[in-house]
Order: sequence, then structure tokens, then C-alpha cells
Amino acid sequence: MTTLCIQIQPDRVAQFDQTAVEAVCDALRIHKPLISAFQLEAGEDDGPYLNLMFETEDAQALWPILQTAFYPASPFGDMLRATSMAMCTGEEGWDDFLLLYHYDDNLQLDSLAD
Repeated sequence: MTTLCIQIQPDRVAQFDQTAVEAVCDALRIHKPLISAFQLEAGEDDGPYLNLMFETEDAQALWPILQTAFYPASPFGDMLRATSMAMCTGEEGWDDFLLLYHYDDNLQLDSLAD
């Protein structure tokens, strides 16, 4: 089982819309066989964060769906691009995770195709 996590740091934008994020998560339920489990975790570590945790057997199939849902060319997508990073567990779990997206576009990203 693989976990795709989108971590959102709401303080990175002036007006964060958590309700819109939760609505997108609810809409993703149509992908139930592909998303075997979902959990939203909220916490505080040098500022508030939300972790959207998607469990799947097929990360390569799920990642494009999540990209389309969370990073569209729209004000919602702009908000998520400015506040989030996306990671995927590797063969060793979080010890060798892949960085799939980051609000800092200077960072080198990994690919699920590697």
C-alpha cells in the first residue's frame, strides 16, 4: 500500500478556504476502488497544517487525478499551489519518500515513473 500525502500550510496565503479543500476531498470518493482509504489530519508544527492522506495500490494512476483535483488553473488551484507540497511513500515508507510537488518551485521534484 502506498500513501500519497498533500500537506497544506494555510498560513502561506491570506485567505485559505478549508471548506473548498474538504469539498474536493469529498468529491474524490467516486474513485473509491483506487483510493482505498482517506484521512485528513490537522496539526501544528511551526504553524498550522493539514495532511490529506490517500492510501492506494496504484500511485501512478492516482497522482494525475489528485493533480487535476487540487491544482487546476483556477483561483482554488492557485491557492493550493501556493500552500502545499505533495509526497508519496517509497519502498521504505516515509524513509525514502518522493517529492511530487512543492510550493517552492526551486526544489527538485521526483517522478513516480522513476
